Amino acid sequence: MLMNWPSSFSFIIFFFFVLVDVVLLLSFYFNFFFILFYLYIYIYILVLVLVVLLDVFLFIVFDIVLDIV
Repeated sequence: MLMNWPSSFSFIIFFFFVLVDVVLLLSFYFNFFFILFYLYIYIYILVLVLVVLLDVFLFIVFDIVLDIV
């Protein structure tokens, strides 16, 4: 059960960011805020990379903890 937790956690965060992405994409498209849009894309990619790294880190930590226990 604990082994599936990090992947489901990252999926929830990824789904949330995709949802935010769609909403902001539509709002930026209709308002033509291209600079803000590109800035948002960079932040989105950065956060996504950080989430993936956190996910991998948590998975390794849980694996080590479960091996010890």
